[in-house]
Amino acid sequence: MRKNTLITGAGRGIGLGIARLFAKKKHNLVLTVRKRSQISNLIKLKNENINVKIIIGDFKDEGILKKIKKIKKIDNLICNVSGENTKFFTKVSKKELDEMIKTNLSTTFRIKQIFAQQMIKNKTKGSIINISSQLGHTGAFNRSLYCMSKFAIEGLTKAMALDLGKYGIRVNTVSPTKTIVKQNEINKQSKRLKLIKSKIPLNKFSTIEEIAGIVYFLTTKDASSITGTSLISDGGWTAGK
Repeated sequence: MRKNTLITGAGRGIGLGIARLFAKKKHNLVLTVRKRSQISNLIKLKNENINVKIIIGDFKDEGILKKIKKIKKIDNLICNVSGENTKFFTKVSKKELDEMIKTNLSTTFRIKQIFAQQMIKNKTKGSIINISSQLGHTGAFNRSLYCMSKFAIEGLTKAMALDLGKYGIRVNTVSPTKTIVKQNEINKQSKRLKLIKSKIPLNKFSTIEEIAGIVYFLTTKDASSITGTSLISDGGWTAGK
């Protein structure tokens, strides 16, 4: 029987890469996107002869929860949607703080609750995966808001794993280092990228395909004993240097 997988933030970048891999693996998909224009990126997934449902909505607006609640059966929940902020700590506004908490934490918290309750009711031994970051494990300049939210996700993941383990539901994070999601980044931000790469012992960035593969692995039987942890794909950055 085919698995049903919900992926948030599937319209571009890592989320889109995850959706493409799960489509190839013949999962039926429920995908959330922020903009209607992102739907065109997902239409080709239907060529894999799977069911694809697309939900449009901004995670800063809890109205998206009403749409998501209509989904009746999910085996895997992949929470990829994430906001960003690169301001110096004292320059972060109240509005930016509230929006980061809403997008990265409170709305996704509710989505996890909805589908954990559903998995328990349906006796589904499912997998919940949070896309975190190496910045959920270490600090960085001008990343106070982002680090706050990703450290929170790491803690939430561990607590959820303890609560849900008795139901056979596994909860983990995948934490990439800098991942090239647009090829024009290489030319436009070459100086910044060179600096970042110098801090990575393997001297390479994560790729979308690598991250998608790790996420898929966590949904398989080979990962059936893995819960409450983070798979960090950072080239050794957080190991110390």
